[in-house]
Amino acid sequence: MTAKNVKVKILGIVGTPIKNGNCQFQLEAALKQAEDTGQAVTEMVHLRDYKFSFCIGCDKCMRNIHKIQAKVGHDVSPVPIEGYNCSIKDDMEILHAKMTEADGIILMAPVYIASIPGQVKTFIDRCRTFVHDFRLQDKVATAMTVGFFRNAGQDTALDLMRTSLSALGLNIVSFGAAAVSTRDGLGVPIRETRFGVQEDFAGSVMMSIAVKRLVRMAVLIKAGKMALEEAEK
Repeated sequence: MTAKNVKVKILGIVGTPIKNGNCQFQLEAALKQAEDTGQAVTEMVHLRDYKFSFCIGCDKCMRNIHKIQAKVGHDVSPVPIEGYNCSIKDDMEILHAKMTEADGIILMAPVYIASIPGQVKTFIDRCRTFVHDFRLQDKVATAMTVGFFRNAGQDTALDLMRTSLSALGLNIVSFGAAAVSTRDGLGVPIRETRFGVQEDFAGSVMMSIAVKRLVRMAVLIKAGKMALEEAEK
């Protein structure tokens, strides 16, 4: 077995109120590039298609983790959680399953006042269990964003997403990628196309670099785990 024979699954998560907009276009392009490496299969989910509510701070996820750790030991990582670990029964159960099945995650969100949309923050908050159960510890992630103006909050949006993904236990393997959806990033709509982001060459290059690094690191981690498991037999 070599790294060249390993296939990884990359999950793209897009969080924006707009369906079939610039964020979705850019994420679809990123996933296409991942598939073009020949070492990745991909899936995209749009948060707008899922119904989930705010975290209510009930701590049920934490209590369950502590209960299991009391039995298996606090040094066991990941914590052997079986299934969904949240008191709220909604579509987050589907999203949690997709995240645990993936080898790599791309989180895409637009810039909303130098930050991210509320539904993306709610999604992140509802992933609290992963902070403490370490089930995502062998997976990689990167963040991507699209803004209306150049230098108008892309860095702070990316920083928030990277920090959040890292807190969930994921390994952040690149700075991420930022793009603009207007002509030269000046807020002037590009009337000739629905997807102005495709006119941002710099944004496309950043995306390509982030995607290739994500796939490469996901493959190396998966291949390494497989080699260790084989050696232990």
